Amino acid sequence: MTASRLLRHWFTRLLAPNRLIREKYEHFKELLDSDAKALDLIADLEAPIYGYDPADVARVRFLTGQLVQAVRDMTTSLYDMNPHAYASLPEALERIAADISVLVTQPPLDFAPPYVLTLDEAADHPDQVGGKAANLAIVRRNGVATPAGFVITASAFARYLRDNDLEKEIEKRFEDVSLSNNDAIVRVTGELQELILAAKVPADIADEILRAVENMNLEGRRLAVRSSALAEDGNISFAGQYASELDVELSDVLAAYKRVLAGKYCPRALAYRVRHGLTDNNTAMAALVLPMVEASAAGVVYTFDPACSAVGGNAVGVYVVGGLAADLVDGSVTPGKHYLTREPEPSILMGCVCESSAAIPDQVLCELGKKAMHLEKVFGQPQDVEWAFGPDGLTILQSRPLQQEQDREAFSAEEIATAMELVSELDCASPGAACGPVHHVSSGADFRGIPKGSVVVTSTLRPALSQFLDRIAAIVAGNGSRASHLASVARERRVPVVVGCEPGILEEGAVVTVDAAAGKIFDRCLPSIMARNEEAEKTHAQVRAENQELASCTVRLSLLDPEDENFTPEGCRSLHDLVRFCHEKSVAEMFSLVDRGGRGLGKSRRLETTLPLVMYVLDLGGGLADSAAEKGPVDVGALSCIPLRALWSGLADERVAWDESQLHVDWEAFDRVSAGIFSKDSRILASYSIIASEYMHLNIRFGYHFSIVDALCGDLPGANYIKFRFKGGGAALPQRMHRLIFVRQVLEYFGYETTIKGDMLDASYMRMPAAETAHALEVLGLVLAVTRLMDVKLADSAEAKSEASLFLQRFFPEERA
Repeated sequence: MTASRLLRHWFTRLLAPNRLIREKYEHFKELLDSDAKALDLIADLEAPIYGYDPADVARVRFLTGQLVQAVRDMTTSLYDMNPHAYASLPEALERIAADISVLVTQPPLDFAPPYVLTLDEAADHPDQVGGKAANLAIVRRNGVATPAGFVITASAFARYLRDNDLEKEIEKRFEDVSLSNNDAIVRVTGELQELILAAKVPADIADEILRAVENMNLEGRRLAVRSSALAEDGNISFAGQYASELDVELSDVLAAYKRVLAGKYCPRALAYRVRHGLTDNNTAMAALVLPMVEASAAGVVYTFDPACSAVGGNAVGVYVVGGLAADLVDGSVTPGKHYLTREPEPSILMGCVCESSAAIPDQVLCELGKKAMHLEKVFGQPQDVEWAFGPDGLTILQSRPLQQEQDREAFSAEEIATAMELVSELDCASPGAACGPVHHVSSGADFRGIPKGSVVVTSTLRPALSQFLDRIAAIVAGNGSRASHLASVARERRVPVVVGCEPGILEEGAVVTVDAAAGKIFDRCLPSIMARNEEAEKTHAQVRAENQELASCTVRLSLLDPEDENFTPEGCRSLHDLVRFCHEKSVAEMFSLVDRGGRGLGKSRRLETTLPLVMYVLDLGGGLADSAAEKGPVDVGALSCIPLRALWSGLADERVAWDESQLHVDWEAFDRVSAGIFSKDSRILASYSIIASEYMHLNIRFGYHFSIVDALCGDLPGANYIKFRFKGGGAALPQRMHRLIFVRQVLEYFGYETTIKGDMLDASYMRMPAAETAHALEVLGLVLAVTRLMDVKLADSAEAKSEASLFLQRFFPEERA
């Protein structure tokens, strides 16, 4: 396959160069479409990988799969543009894709027996019975009274999914689930609960459950069927997230079990586990089946309760309600409160008592405190213990680690209310918050002078700003998107970025707070917003650490410098690297689309113009108006190519004086090869342009210097670009260098990034909206028009800079002001 494509490429190049140009352009368009998709996917994927918007692992898996395909399309298009140069590109992609597959592939759930375990057995199978059942089994094993029951294991849940063909259904639906997409969470959980409830318990598991109920010898009593997910009641409590079924008839146990499984997919439980970075498999559902306990009073014990200020919070808190504790847990009743000393043999503290109608004897209260402190010792940390007291005495129903809130700086609504909101409804390109003094920049030349800690205000998200992020607190741009290169690097570096701010709103030097997630800018530093951001950043940092390997081979960009010797397929370490490589090299391929001899331009047509230059155009489709004749010369008015029309408006600006006695062709080639044989309007000496509706490749020859302009200007800002090369001249090298200084001064003023090597200047203008790109092309046309013979006029670099300033004042007085 590869060999045949390579042979076809060479055959077309030798025998049908015109067709090769057209095919290369079609592959280029395909690559740019894939590039736009890839950048959007990278932005989508960065949110869960960096923790800004936690998502289910199925969504991460889905997005990485989509990104791999988009990058594969890019590599295929680039390979087809030049198979010889990029033979190793497919191998580089497959290497990275293989690494990603290992990282996003989860081990399947274990569906092997046992499916039912007694509570006594459960302590030996913590990975099968879930946190709630495992803890209660440990309580029982340590001599503390609990009900005798059994556990339906996580393996039974795995069998339930497998036998009912639900695994793919769950995976498919979770592809849409992220914490910010509440509508998707509600929709997905509703669909999954319906699927779970409509499924059947596998027959062999159903028989085991019914036998276990029968062995309990309950004789008319009822059951509690309680959730016991694998991650429940551990370091992450899942308190109140899952459903428990109480007062279940013995004959209804299978239906109750299905309702507990369905409760795994309620909206609050799904959001809770996604927020805490757990997968669906991490929270496989086991169920704890217990006899209902007859109770006159019940409640919870906190073995370390800060609520009693009389003892500085150093107390055991006992909360009491009448009957069972369900009303206490759901918050529908106010409990009685008692406090005990934190001792192996606790005594009652009187300073914080709040009696309830459900009183329990002091002896029972102290016994409860003693058991709770014993469990704290067993589990090695403060406990949240659920208990009941009735005819059978004191019974422990649950014990889990006590979740203690950390002291946090409160978010001050008053502070926000009193601050002046300067801008709102901005688009967030990189989340976070920062404050600092405003500093305006307009070109690459300004970037070097950015003061450390500045809130940089710029017209658009220029890629070159990424080199200066270490000194930037936040970026406020007029245009751009989260899919831009700069936004992606900013997210990795945790620099907030907002887009959509009108020019002139923020004053130079004014101290502001940028709240990127809210899309707002305030008029001073707001500590409450900064504190909230710092707290969120702790979570983001943890998530980034957990996803470091995945980030390094998907969204992280390490391939930065196209001039670096490592800017190769082998040097790519991530999908983002490949996106950058393919985009950069595809533009380079188009930039060198036609050699100086003009191979492939046999069907080009002479452009009729009043300017004293010879130009031929080759239309790839859409570059000429429908009204243009099919053959012969074509009038400049028939151009419908957006970039060439924009450049031509500058080139033909009526304020520029042309010497019509001198025809502008390639004088160097004429001197070398013609010997008077070729006329000066020959294709060999002429300028030429390959055009389409949104694309232009222009090789323009003015005497002893030449320029190449390769540009795309369309509705997709991320695909738009201008690449420009300016080289040569008839004067001595120092004078040619003076002209380059003039060109650089002007182009950088309008946002171009430039480099000079010898007597050659390269400039680029990347990923900007169509209007700005067209304006930049008009500027370039003017520059080409006024610099035709400038190299023989300029005496030194100071004069070059002065001429650049005069140029701006003459042609762009409003922008200069």
